[in-house]
Amino acid sequence: MKEITARLWENKMYGTTYGKGQYRKAIYNGTLELNDPYAKYLLDFEEIADWFHFTKAPLHQQMAKNLDNIPENESGVFMTWLYRYEQGIKTAIGGYAALDLNKNRILIQVDDQDLQISEHWELPVRSCIARIPGKPTPALIATTLVELNSPQKPSTNGAFIGGNKQLLEELISRV
Repeated sequence: MKEITARLWENKMYGTTYGKGQYRKAIYNGTLELNDPYAKYLLDFEEIADWFHFTKAPLHQQMAKNLDNIPENESGVFMTWLYRYEQGIKTAIGGYAALDLNKNRILIQVDDQDLQISEHWELPVRSCIARIPGKPTPALIATTLVELNSPQKPSTNGAFIGGNKQLLEELISRV
């Protein structure tokens, strides 16, 4: 399993407009970073219905069309499509992430054909404390790195038990 770190920030622009009738819907923004090979991905966690119905990239639209069931919102669960970020350019890739705040878990599927990465992770999510005043600190972090994993990991029992468990399993099985 490759090393990965997810850093999530609360979106302070959530709910504001950026055009007539256009609202910012991402509750958390963030990044995923892989070490070998190095890759950085952008995250915009939205409610499930917004994630499904307002896809922007043609690749993500096709992935959404391939789902058998239309997903429904579930309290405390958010989804994002993945975009690789290289030299200021965002490129859609065949991956997604699901954040379950009820179980403090994040499920990540990265399918990046250009970098030959096809991996799946389910990691515990922890909140961060700002230790240096004025330095940007993420609200949440999840990682495979040993030095950040405490012995008191949140339970994995029952993660993603709601009505969208089948959707998540379906997405994983199609990659």
